[in-house]
Amino acid sequence: MFTRVCVRVASGLTVAALLALSGTAHAQKLSNMAASGQDKQTELRADEMHYDENTDTLRAVGHVEINRDGRVLLAETATYNRATDIATAEGNVSLLDKNGTVMFFDRLEIKGDMKEGFANKVRVLLADKSRLSSKEFRRTDGRMNELTDAVYSACDECKDHDPVWQIKADRVQYDDVDEMVYYRNAWVEVLGVPMFYTPYLAHPDPTAGRKSGLLLPIISAGENLGLSYQQPYYIDIAPNQDATVSPLLTTSAGKGVVTEYRQHFGSGELRFSGSLVGDDPEADKDVRGHVRGRIRWDMDDNWRSGADVHLASDRTYLRRYNFDAPTWLTTNAFVERFSENSYFSANSYYFQRQRRVVAAGTTPIIAPLLQYSYVGDQDGDMGYFSADANALVLVREDGTDSNRISGTIGWHLPFTTDMGAVYTVRATLRGDGYYVRDVVRPKSADVFTGTVGRAVPEASIEWKFPLVRNDGSAHQVLEPIIMGVVSPIGQNSDSIPNEDSLDFEFDDSNLFDPQRFTGYDRVDGGARINYGFRWAAYGRGGGSVSTFLGQSYRFNRENVFTPLSGLDERLSDIVGRVEVTPSPYVNLMYRFRRDKDTFADRRSELSAMLGPETLRFGANYLFLKQDPTSTVPQEREELYTSLSTRLTRYWSLYANNRQDLSPGGGRIRTAVGFTYEDECFVFGLDLADDNTEDRDFKSGKTVMLRFNLKTVGDVKFNAGVGTRQ
Repeated sequence: MFTRVCVRVASGLTVAALLALSGTAHAQKLSNMAASGQDKQTELRADEMHYDENTDTLRAVGHVEINRDGRVLLAETATYNRATDIATAEGNVSLLDKNGTVMFFDRLEIKGDMKEGFANKVRVLLADKSRLSSKEFRRTDGRMNELTDAVYSACDECKDHDPVWQIKADRVQYDDVDEMVYYRNAWVEVLGVPMFYTPYLAHPDPTAGRKSGLLLPIISAGENLGLSYQQPYYIDIAPNQDATVSPLLTTSAGKGVVTEYRQHFGSGELRFSGSLVGDDPEADKDVRGHVRGRIRWDMDDNWRSGADVHLASDRTYLRRYNFDAPTWLTTNAFVERFSENSYFSANSYYFQRQRRVVAAGTTPIIAPLLQYSYVGDQDGDMGYFSADANALVLVREDGTDSNRISGTIGWHLPFTTDMGAVYTVRATLRGDGYYVRDVVRPKSADVFTGTVGRAVPEASIEWKFPLVRNDGSAHQVLEPIIMGVVSPIGQNSDSIPNEDSLDFEFDDSNLFDPQRFTGYDRVDGGARINYGFRWAAYGRGGGSVSTFLGQSYRFNRENVFTPLSGLDERLSDIVGRVEVTPSPYVNLMYRFRRDKDTFADRRSELSAMLGPETLRFGANYLFLKQDPTSTVPQEREELYTSLSTRLTRYWSLYANNRQDLSPGGGRIRTAVGFTYEDECFVFGLDLADDNTEDRDFKSGKTVMLRFNLKTVGDVKFNAGVGTRQ
């Protein structure tokens, strides 16, 4: 007998040989083998060892630990019979695999090399804390662990009742080389009730990462698709590539396939998704589909290129087949260059309108749009220079074409006086040149094709005087702001089409912009003064209140602004903003534009978020007075409200509603739902009532059920329970 032994043997020896050689008579032989210099070794530790020469049996007792090739066997005792080459471990036996899986036994018989074994009962703890248990365990081929009458679950153990869900199978095979778990004749039970049977089921070991195979299906039923079934199949192509192919079957909208492909490479990424559907009896096309893709390539530290593609066969396809459906689908290819002081980009754009019908051939194609910007370093008290250049080619199959080149040089001088006043002096000179085709000129009632240009000098000076006060409980800042701008008027020829400055909104965010238009085609000219003040208070506890109020006065009226823009007269509308955040659980914001004479509401935006995560209320209100010159004479007034609450640790509830408050409006969409989520299971129920429809896309009430068995996958069932008549 010898006590607390630790010996190591080179990897060419099995555990059986190690145990056989562990007697004192073989100590020199062990030492020689350990010194052979081979990398992989087997290590044995125990408090005591006994060798019986009559039976050729070695017995290790007390804190037995056998470590071989990353696998560790722990037991109270271990006995090795040299004649049978079987080691028997007893007493709190555990076998730790190199991927983090632990198996627990009362008694384990295992071959000396740990490649084959047998036990009556086993409990398995996988790396993600999910569990397997069975009445019988066999290990074969050094990789396959077979369990009979097995139960699998990712739920925490509970002595009082069954887990939320579990999978019971006649036989489970766990392959620790391929890192896969296979089930034969399996039942999925939820709350102890059998819900789903399958003769075969497989999923990766939680430590395996990605594996090719079937994912759980997506099932839906409704007026748009009828009954539909989508069966995703995941393909693990390479460590940096994968794909998903999902055949789609419907009873009312044909059949097809949905695909997704993803790839990462050393300096970029590629993502692609798309679908193709045919045999739709309600469609006017034999084949419908969509493509959505994204590619990015960082060519070096300064250059980047990429493209975004989003195309659909028709206006209603995306909504009908439950894909993401923005109002405009934008396809864009670009290249960019970044440097310390400059930026360059080249873009091309193609658009598809989804929500509203547009005349065929009138949607523009932009190829290219070039932009260059440079900002110099400030040279002491001399300020700094800037330069901007822009070029555009915009064409249509039917309608106006526009070709533009524009350049701006500027000088900027910011400085602060000894009293704390902050000045910014700015002077710029901009030149625009156009070649246009088929421009309808309202003033002369003709169509113009030719060249047109303009030069726009501009100068401005801005003054700020921030005043600060500390009264012990709050920190206050009061800041008056005045800005004067001078530039020529009459720079907006009706021979220049307005392509990039249509989306104009006068508010607090652009009051002090020398040029308020978002693009180049329209110029904010004339002499004007912008003025306003900001006030803010910051409490010691983190709360804050801030306000802003401002207005603009122009010395010459500029006919470029529409009657309800807020800038069509010399004195502009009043714009402002109020934000109140007394605590992390209360956030209020109000932005407005009011008529200068009557203080009537021209534009209002109110948002509120109240409460912690356990009970949170949100509201967003928008009112926009419609300009009478608009082709769609209708005011826009909407209210969106939401409520979410976490009722308990596991249960949460939400509700939201979007309402059109304008004349002739009504409820747009209402949704309610709840979710249960614990460590192993997610269940959700969502009810929605949609009041929008378009051709073959039908609105109505829908119900969505979501089941997610963590570590296995999820199932979604979406059903329509009523449609608008």
